[in-house]
Amino acid sequence: MRTRSRPGMVALALALLLGTVPGLSCEGRTAAGETFPTCFDPGTGWVLGTALRVQDDTQALAVRTGLLVRADRSSGSKADSLWFDSHRLLMTEAWGGEQPGLTFTAYEGLLRRHVEEGAILVSIGRPRRIPFPFDVALAARAAHLERRTWEGAGWTLETGRVGLLLDPLRTNTEWGWLAVGPAASHALRHAPDGPRNKVSPFTSLLLDAGWETRDGRWALRATGLAGWSFEFDGGAHFRARGEVALEHVLLAVNDAPVFVRLTATGVKNDAGLFRRDEGLLGVGLAVRPFGQR
Repeated sequence: MRTRSRPGMVALALALLLGTVPGLSCEGRTAAGETFPTCFDPGTGWVLGTALRVQDDTQALAVRTGLLVRADRSSGSKADSLWFDSHRLLMTEAWGGEQPGLTFTAYEGLLRRHVEEGAILVSIGRPRRIPFPFDVALAARAAHLERRTWEGAGWTLETGRVGLLLDPLRTNTEWGWLAVGPAASHALRHAPDGPRNKVSPFTSLLLDAGWETRDGRWALRATGLAGWSFEFDGGAHFRARGEVALEHVLLAVNDAPVFVRLTATGVKNDAGLFRRDEGLLGVGLAVRPFGQR
């Protein structure tokens, strides 16, 4: 009887843990022989949910909605190149309580390119091809609005942000990524004492990382931004923010997954009109129609 080597056993155990065993079935079957989906796509569908927010020792109910679109495609330039594109459209969250407010993001996306054999071509002198151990990704966000009525008349609008990221994981699926790199952004704070513009000319570091089981029942995403921003009238300040979100599908109603979502957010010198420090915890339920694989 042939036994598996230790590396083979480790690989199998890791595959079972991540839910990425080759040939995983995404169909269940009833006693009558009818089939139904058992796998779900955390990056596709219309999201509608509610959550309990805990912030500064206050609690509030929130509602969240938006559209998720994800696709993978082959590059037309190279046969061994794949694009994994994730888009978030019209993402809106509003909450009440003692500190009511809302956030709205018109668009946020991560476009990651995977090449089987990454390389850099050096064309100075004799052309040389040097191995490059990273995938590349482009992160973009447009029109992110934050309005807090309890802070008074005013709002914050990040008009745009772009990040040029590298991914050392180099996975050839949409189920895992670790993209990090410099980011540039522009934001407008419209406070009662007048508007203020600030810009970060690639002086910030952006992180977008995620992991999902192949069946899509578990999904973990972490995002972060840290660096310096500069105001048009002079002055600079350091700010940082990060968020971790964990989702788990509990059941599916007419093939629409219903999932629980846990979030933890921390902000340093960047929350609201007055650049506050904040911590936030959230737990809620959401449904994602059209989210089956």
